[in-house]
Amino acid sequence: MLRPPELPNSQPGSPRSALPPMVFLFGLAGSGKSYCGALLAARLGYECCNLDEHLTPAMRQAIAERRSFTEEMRDEFFEVVRDLISQRISAGKPTIFIQAAYKERHRKMLKAAHPTIEFVCVTAPDGVIEERLKTRSDWVGPEYAATIARNFEPSAACRVLLNDGASDDTLVERFVGLFGGV
Repeated sequence: MLRPPELPNSQPGSPRSALPPMVFLFGLAGSGKSYCGALLAARLGYECCNLDEHLTPAMRQAIAERRSFTEEMRDEFFEVVRDLISQRISAGKPTIFIQAAYKERHRKMLKAAHPTIEFVCVTAPDGVIEERLKTRSDWVGPEYAATIARNFEPSAACRVLLNDGASDDTLVERFVGLFGGV
């Protein structure tokens, strides 16, 4: 059985032991998914898996051409993601997965395949996202982010982590609090 990560000062039955072993952070470009994922992994004992490292060649080409992904591209990619999550579960490694996952049907497909995974939408105020996108050094700038944001489907059935520029300690506390921790 896959167990939650071993946390410092975490006793069985304590609020901090309630963290799920598999977490999927999703949200808009610039919301801070990668930052939060790396931070939470380092502080809470998870491994971090940035799923953008597994984008298909067709998706990479679309990015290079500043085009949105097609439904076929997304479907192919999320089959790969489903299999990667299965591998992590089989290996027994508590993991935080990071990927925008803009479509609700893909999140539902992953949840159906892996009922124990917890989805957390990382959000930030529009002005914070805008500033982050201006200073990024990768392929997602403000214009491309605006183009792909039209495809984002929010989810009413998930937890939300606000990443508004608060301290790292506050972000960790907010995350732990989503699962009934202190």
